[in-house]
Amino acid sequence: MPSVDSGLFVLALTLAAGKPGTPENTEMIARYADEMLAVGNTAEAVDWYSRIVEGGESELGPQAALQIGVALVDDDNEASQAALRYAAEHGTGQVAEVAARNLQVIADHGIVARTAPATLEEVVGLAALGRGRIWAAANDLQGAIEAFDFAAGSPVSDVAAEGLTLLGSALMMGGDQDAAVEVLNRAMASGHRRFGAMAAVDLAMILVDRDERDRASILLRPARDGDLAGTMAAVNLGVMLARFLGDLDGGITALRTAAQDQVPLIAAGGLFNLATLLEENGDRTGAEQAYRDAAELRQPMFSGKAALNLALLVSRRMDTVGERAAYQLAAEVGNPNEQAQARKMLVLLGGLV
Repeated sequence: MPSVDSGLFVLALTLAAGKPGTPENTEMIARYADEMLAVGNTAEAVDWYSRIVEGGESELGPQAALQIGVALVDDDNEASQAALRYAAEHGTGQVAEVAARNLQVIADHGIVARTAPATLEEVVGLAALGRGRIWAAANDLQGAIEAFDFAAGSPVSDVAAEGLTLLGSALMMGGDQDAAVEVLNRAMASGHRRFGAMAAVDLAMILVDRDERDRASILLRPARDGDLAGTMAAVNLGVMLARFLGDLDGGITALRTAAQDQVPLIAAGGLFNLATLLEENGDRTGAEQAYRDAAELRQPMFSGKAALNLALLVSRRMDTVGERAAYQLAAEVGNPNEQAQARKMLVLLGGLV
């Protein structure tokens, strides 16, 4: 068989993808997926493994599911556990044993282990969501859009609702607002308490951008009652209510809820935006505490700027020690620009060590 780097192999792989189902073609797809995983192309590997699972092959299908579970364990716990559960239930011999062992390792780390059976359709759909998230994080919006679009067509209702919501968000990020509006409306129509609420927040953001604030405000009413835990939509809801829709109290309440989220990134985003609102409205004590809490979560997206803002607030009450400590924290947790700014201020304060 030719090397995976050769043009002949790529041609053969293309033909195999177009005619799945034969053992030879399935093995070729598996080989290519293994190579992609070995060189760190996790999303592409998961894509190819999913084709094998989707084909329903009795031996290589569970083996591919095991590979999906291992590949996504750090990126998407839900997809990883579904794939591992499928491999444990449908695989034989070493495949089933390794899958079960991986599920036990997950449980040993304090993560609630999945015990419910996983269907082929669920594994394939969740894997699409997982690879879409990886591509989105790498700023490959086209790859993310294709993956989320695939998930949106899943026969599993929860997967389809999440796929629609993430597809709408990706289209919005890519600047295609008209397509995003159509998809997000479909996600809301699903009636899903979590993903429908997330879609409502994204759709409201588009309406605010179009200066349709009354419609945006109406959309956000049901979103407040939805399940936004663990999502940036929880932060965006508070920001929109307070800054664009004139509901300061509602925005602060939403951000306080986000600030208590179990996901550190969401909590830091809630705390930082809460702090800015409190500072702007005269509550410096509350703002200081929220900035400090956001900084101490050490989330690069928010913690560095929270520490810098904290330093400025502390300096206004002539607390040089507190100011220096805040800049030191910014130098540790911020992005490169924030770190450089903090170090410059530490030099001026005589506190750089």
